[in-house]
Amino acid sequence: MQLTNPFRRATTVVLVAVLVLAAAAARADGALCVKSDKAALLAIKSGLGNHPELSGWNSSVPCCSWPGISCDTTTGRVTELTVFALNISAPVPAAIANLSALQTVNLAYNRLYGRIPEFLSPRGALPALNFLRLDGNRLSGAIPPTATVYDLSLVGNNLTGPLPATFADAEFGDLDLADNQLTGDASMLFGAKKKMNALRLSRNRFAFDLGRVQLPEGLDILAIDHNMIYGSIPAAAAARKWLAFDVSYNSLCGPIPQGRYTHRFGPKHFVPNKCLCGRPLAPCT
Repeated sequence: MQLTNPFRRATTVVLVAVLVLAAAAARADGALCVKSDKAALLAIKSGLGNHPELSGWNSSVPCCSWPGISCDTTTGRVTELTVFALNISAPVPAAIANLSALQTVNLAYNRLYGRIPEFLSPRGALPALNFLRLDGNRLSGAIPPTATVYDLSLVGNNLTGPLPATFADAEFGDLDLADNQLTGDASMLFGAKKKMNALRLSRNRFAFDLGRVQLPEGLDILAIDHNMIYGSIPAAAAARKWLAFDVSYNSLCGPIPQGRYTHRFGPKHFVPNKCLCGRPLAPCT
Protein backbone atom coordinates (compact mmCIF):
# COMPACT_ATOMS: atom_id res chain seq x y z
CA MET A 1 0.00 0.00 0.00
CA GLN A 2 1.32 3.44 -0.98
CA LEU A 3 1.31 5.96 1.83
CA THR A 4 0.41 9.59 1.18
CA ASN A 5 3.21 12.01 1.94
CA PRO A 6 1.77 14.46 4.48
CA PHE A 7 4.36 17.07 3.54
CA ARG A 8 3.36 16.85 -0.12
CA ARG A 9 -0.31 17.18 0.80
CA ALA A 10 0.36 20.25 2.93
CA THR A 11 2.44 21.78 0.15
CA THR A 12 -0.36 21.19 -2.35
CA VAL A 13 -2.94 22.81 -0.06
CA VAL A 14 -0.73 25.85 0.44
CA LEU A 15 -0.09 26.12 -3.29
CA VAL A 16 -3.81 25.99 -4.10
CA ALA A 17 -4.51 28.65 -1.45
CA VAL A 18 -1.81 30.90 -2.90
CA LEU A 19 -3.23 30.50 -6.40
CA VAL A 20 -6.75 31.36 -5.17
CA LEU A 21 -5.49 34.47 -3.38
CA ALA A 22 -3.46 35.48 -6.41
CA ALA A 23 -6.52 35.14 -8.63
CA ALA A 24 -8.57 37.24 -6.23
CA ALA A 25 -5.84 39.88 -6.11
CA ALA A 26 -5.67 39.92 -9.88
CA ARG A 27 -9.40 40.58 -10.03
CA ALA A 28 -9.12 43.30 -7.40
CA ASP A 29 -6.23 45.14 -9.10
CA GLY A 30 -8.00 45.23 -12.42
CA ALA A 31 -6.78 42.21 -14.40
CA LEU A 32 -10.30 42.01 -15.83
CA CYS A 33 -10.22 45.65 -16.99
CA VAL A 34 -12.50 45.89 -20.02
CA LYS A 35 -10.66 47.15 -23.11
CA SER A 36 -13.45 49.50 -24.15
CA ASP A 37 -13.47 51.09 -20.68
CA LYS A 38 -9.70 51.53 -20.80
CA ALA A 39 -10.04 53.24 -24.19
CA ALA A 40 -12.75 55.53 -22.77
CA LEU A 41 -10.54 56.45 -19.79
CA LEU A 42 -7.62 57.29 -22.07
CA ALA A 43 -9.96 59.52 -24.08
CA ILE A 44 -11.09 61.18 -20.84
CA LYS A 45 -7.45 61.74 -19.88
CA SER A 46 -6.86 63.40 -23.24
CA GLY A 47 -10.01 65.52 -22.80
CA LEU A 48 -8.65 66.70 -19.46
CA GLY A 49 -5.43 67.87 -21.08
CA ASN A 50 -3.29 64.87 -20.07
CA HIS A 51 -2.84 66.36 -16.62
CA PRO A 52 0.42 65.20 -14.92
CA GLU A 53 -1.56 63.77 -11.97
CA LEU A 54 -3.15 61.35 -14.45
CA SER A 55 0.19 59.97 -15.63
CA GLY A 56 -0.69 56.69 -13.90
CA TRP A 57 -3.43 56.24 -16.48
CA ASN A 58 -1.42 54.39 -19.12
CA SER A 59 -2.02 51.37 -21.30
CA SER A 60 0.71 49.30 -19.66
CA VAL A 61 -1.26 49.00 -16.40
CA PRO A 62 -4.76 47.50 -15.93
CA CYS A 63 -7.19 50.41 -15.83
CA CYS A 64 -8.91 49.18 -12.67
CA SER A 65 -5.72 49.87 -10.73
CA TRP A 66 -5.37 53.44 -11.98
CA PRO A 67 -5.67 56.25 -9.40
CA GLY A 68 -9.28 57.35 -8.98
CA ILE A 69 -10.69 54.30 -10.76
CA SER A 70 -12.64 51.39 -9.25
CA CYS A 71 -14.14 48.42 -11.02
CA ASP A 72 -16.57 45.60 -10.50
CA THR A 73 -14.32 42.66 -9.61
CA THR A 74 -16.53 40.23 -11.50
CA THR A 75 -17.15 42.08 -14.75
CA GLY A 76 -14.10 44.34 -14.88
CA ARG A 77 -16.34 47.29 -15.75
CA VAL A 78 -15.39 50.71 -14.39
CA THR A 79 -17.83 51.73 -11.64
CA GLU A 80 -16.10 54.77 -10.13
CA LEU A 81 -14.38 57.75 -11.73
CA THR A 82 -12.70 60.32 -9.46
CA VAL A 83 -10.67 63.27 -10.71
CA PHE A 84 -10.70 65.46 -7.62
CA ALA A 85 -9.14 68.90 -7.01
CA LEU A 86 -6.57 68.89 -9.81
CA ASN A 87 -7.38 72.43 -11.03
CA ILE A 88 -8.11 71.12 -14.52
CA SER A 89 -9.63 73.63 -16.95
CA ALA A 90 -11.67 71.80 -19.58
CA PRO A 91 -15.25 70.86 -20.48
CA VAL A 92 -16.66 67.64 -19.01
CA PRO A 93 -15.20 64.96 -21.34
CA ALA A 94 -17.76 63.39 -23.66
CA ALA A 95 -15.98 60.01 -23.38
CA ILE A 96 -17.45 59.56 -19.88
CA ALA A 97 -20.65 58.53 -21.65
CA ASN A 98 -18.86 55.37 -22.83
CA LEU A 99 -18.38 54.12 -19.25
CA SER A 100 -21.90 52.78 -19.06
CA ALA A 101 -21.42 50.89 -15.76
CA LEU A 102 -20.44 53.99 -13.75
CA GLN A 103 -22.09 54.35 -10.36
CA THR A 104 -19.96 57.21 -8.99
CA VAL A 105 -18.52 60.27 -10.73
CA ASN A 106 -16.53 62.81 -8.71
CA LEU A 107 -15.05 65.70 -10.70
CA ALA A 108 -15.24 68.23 -7.86
CA TYR A 109 -12.91 71.18 -7.32
CA ASN A 110 -11.45 71.61 -10.74
CA ARG A 111 -12.12 74.41 -13.24
CA LEU A 112 -14.45 72.55 -15.54
CA TYR A 113 -16.49 74.88 -17.72
CA GLY A 114 -19.40 74.76 -20.14
CA ARG A 115 -22.77 73.13 -19.57
CA ILE A 116 -23.50 69.99 -17.58
CA PRO A 117 -23.84 67.22 -20.18
CA GLU A 118 -27.17 65.40 -20.32
CA PHE A 119 -25.42 62.03 -20.41
CA LEU A 120 -24.33 62.44 -16.76
CA SER A 121 -27.53 60.82 -15.64
CA PRO A 122 -29.26 57.53 -14.88
CA ARG A 123 -31.74 58.70 -17.52
CA GLY A 124 -28.94 59.09 -20.04
CA ALA A 125 -25.88 57.02 -20.89
CA LEU A 126 -25.14 55.99 -17.28
CA PRO A 127 -28.10 53.94 -16.00
CA ALA A 128 -26.33 52.87 -12.76
CA LEU A 129 -25.18 56.38 -11.76
CA ASN A 130 -26.29 57.26 -8.21
CA PHE A 131 -23.55 59.67 -7.03
CA LEU A 132 -22.42 62.77 -8.93
CA ARG A 133 -20.17 65.55 -7.65
CA LEU A 134 -19.47 68.54 -9.88
CA ASP A 135 -19.09 71.07 -7.06
CA GLY A 136 -16.42 73.75 -7.08
CA ASN A 137 -16.17 74.16 -10.84
CA ARG A 138 -17.17 76.84 -13.37
CA LEU A 139 -20.09 75.11 -15.02
CA SER A 140 -22.78 77.39 -16.40
CA GLY A 141 -26.23 77.40 -17.94
CA ALA A 142 -29.31 75.55 -16.77
CA ILE A 143 -29.35 72.22 -14.94
CA PRO A 144 -30.28 69.58 -17.54
CA PRO A 145 -33.57 67.74 -16.99
CA THR A 146 -31.70 64.42 -16.94
CA ALA A 147 -29.65 65.30 -13.83
CA THR A 148 -31.83 63.29 -11.45
CA VAL A 149 -28.97 61.55 -9.62
CA TYR A 150 -29.78 60.27 -6.12
CA ASP A 151 -26.78 62.01 -4.48
CA LEU A 152 -26.12 65.19 -6.46
CA SER A 153 -23.79 68.08 -5.63
CA LEU A 154 -23.57 71.09 -7.96
CA VAL A 155 -22.56 73.62 -5.31
CA GLY A 156 -20.29 76.51 -6.22
CA ASN A 157 -20.78 76.79 -9.98
CA ASN A 158 -22.37 79.46 -12.20
CA LEU A 159 -25.65 77.68 -12.88
CA THR A 160 -28.68 79.78 -13.77
CA GLY A 161 -32.39 79.50 -14.40
CA PRO A 162 -35.15 77.50 -12.70
CA LEU A 163 -34.99 73.87 -11.68
CA PRO A 164 -36.01 71.39 -14.37
CA ALA A 165 -39.55 70.06 -14.07
CA THR A 166 -38.16 66.51 -13.83
CA PHE A 167 -36.90 67.31 -10.31
CA ALA A 168 -40.50 67.21 -9.05
CA ASP A 169 -40.74 63.43 -9.43
CA ALA A 170 -37.07 62.59 -8.86
CA GLU A 171 -35.85 60.74 -5.78
CA PHE A 172 -32.93 62.55 -4.19
CA GLY A 173 -31.13 61.47 -1.05
CA ASP A 174 -28.66 64.34 -0.73
CA LEU A 175 -29.09 67.39 -2.96
CA ASP A 176 -26.72 70.36 -2.81
CA LEU A 177 -27.36 73.26 -5.20
CA ALA A 178 -25.85 76.02 -3.03
CA ASP A 179 -23.77 78.93 -4.32
CA ASN A 180 -25.21 79.28 -7.80
CA GLN A 181 -27.60 81.76 -9.44
CA LEU A 182 -30.65 79.52 -9.61
CA THR A 183 -34.10 81.09 -9.57
CA GLY A 184 -37.79 80.31 -9.28
CA ASP A 185 -39.83 77.82 -7.30
CA ALA A 186 -37.93 75.02 -5.51
CA SER A 187 -40.95 73.79 -3.53
CA MET A 188 -41.13 70.77 -5.88
CA LEU A 189 -38.21 69.29 -3.94
CA PHE A 190 -40.32 68.91 -0.79
CA GLY A 191 -42.90 66.27 0.03
CA ALA A 192 -43.70 64.09 3.03
CA LYS A 193 -43.09 60.82 1.18
CA LYS A 194 -39.82 61.79 -0.41
CA LYS A 195 -36.64 60.03 0.72
CA MET A 196 -34.44 63.10 0.92
CA ASN A 197 -32.08 63.37 3.90
CA ALA A 198 -30.24 66.60 3.08
CA LEU A 199 -31.25 69.66 1.07
CA ARG A 200 -28.96 72.65 0.58
CA LEU A 201 -30.19 75.57 -1.52
CA SER A 202 -28.18 78.35 0.11
CA ARG A 203 -27.11 81.51 -1.73
CA ASN A 204 -29.36 81.35 -4.76
CA ARG A 205 -32.44 83.33 -5.80
CA PHE A 206 -35.19 80.85 -5.08
CA ALA A 207 -38.61 82.26 -4.17
CA PHE A 208 -41.49 80.15 -2.84
CA ASP A 209 -43.83 79.83 0.15
CA LEU A 210 -42.06 77.62 2.69
CA GLY A 211 -45.22 77.42 4.82
CA ARG A 212 -47.01 75.47 2.10
CA VAL A 213 -44.48 72.63 1.77
CA GLN A 214 -44.34 69.28 3.54
CA LEU A 215 -40.96 68.29 4.92
CA PRO A 216 -39.64 64.90 3.76
CA GLU A 217 -39.90 62.41 6.62
CA GLY A 218 -36.16 61.71 6.79
CA LEU A 219 -34.93 65.26 6.22
CA ASP A 220 -32.38 66.22 8.88
CA ILE A 221 -30.30 68.84 7.03
CA LEU A 222 -32.02 71.93 5.63
CA ALA A 223 -29.98 74.93 4.52
CA ILE A 224 -31.98 77.44 2.49
CA ASP A 225 -30.37 80.69 3.66
CA HIS A 226 -29.69 83.68 1.40
CA ASN A 227 -32.67 83.31 -0.93
CA MET A 228 -36.02 85.08 -1.35
CA ILE A 229 -38.15 82.44 0.38
CA TYR A 230 -41.28 83.69 2.13
CA GLY A 231 -44.15 82.37 4.26
CA SER A 232 -43.58 80.59 7.56
CA ILE A 233 -41.46 77.73 8.86
CA PRO A 234 -43.59 74.52 8.79
CA ALA A 235 -44.78 73.46 12.25
CA ALA A 236 -43.41 69.96 11.59
CA ALA A 237 -39.88 71.38 11.90
CA ALA A 238 -40.31 71.32 15.71
CA ALA A 239 -40.29 67.51 15.83
CA ARG A 240 -37.28 66.87 13.61
CA LYS A 241 -33.82 65.79 14.79
CA TRP A 242 -31.99 68.46 12.84
CA LEU A 243 -28.28 68.07 12.16
CA ALA A 244 -28.20 71.40 10.32
CA PHE A 245 -30.89 74.04 9.94
CA ASP A 246 -30.50 77.51 8.43
CA VAL A 247 -33.27 79.76 7.09
CA SER A 248 -31.47 83.09 7.53
CA TYR A 249 -31.51 85.90 4.97
CA ASN A 250 -34.97 85.29 3.54
CA SER A 251 -38.41 86.92 3.91
CA LEU A 252 -39.96 84.50 6.39
CA CYS A 253 -42.51 85.51 9.00
CA GLY A 254 -44.33 84.06 12.01
CA PRO A 255 -43.34 82.00 15.06
CA ILE A 256 -40.33 79.69 14.97
CA PRO A 257 -41.51 76.11 15.73
CA GLN A 258 -40.25 75.22 19.19
CA GLY A 259 -38.63 71.83 19.58
CA ARG A 260 -35.67 70.15 21.21
CA TYR A 261 -33.56 70.25 18.07
CA THR A 262 -34.58 73.66 16.75
CA HIS A 263 -33.35 75.02 20.10
CA ARG A 264 -29.83 73.94 19.17
CA PHE A 265 -29.57 76.75 16.62
CA GLY A 266 -28.85 80.34 17.55
CA PRO A 267 -30.14 83.64 16.12
CA LYS A 268 -27.73 83.62 13.15
CA HIS A 269 -29.67 80.70 11.68
CA PHE A 270 -32.90 82.76 11.60
CA VAL A 271 -31.94 86.42 10.93
CA PRO A 272 -32.49 88.56 9.06
CA ASN A 273 -36.01 87.69 7.96
CA LYS A 274 -39.22 89.68 7.58
CA CYS A 275 -40.84 88.98 10.94
CA LEU A 276 -39.78 85.67 12.49
CA CYS A 277 -40.27 85.57 16.24
CA GLY A 278 -39.85 83.28 19.23
CA ARG A 279 -36.81 81.56 20.66
CA PRO A 280 -33.95 82.20 19.83
CA LEU A 281 -35.31 85.56 18.58
CA ALA A 282 -37.53 88.03 20.38
CA PRO A 283 -40.86 86.73 21.70
CA CYS A 284 -43.87 86.89 19.43
CA THR A 285 -46.32 89.64 20.35
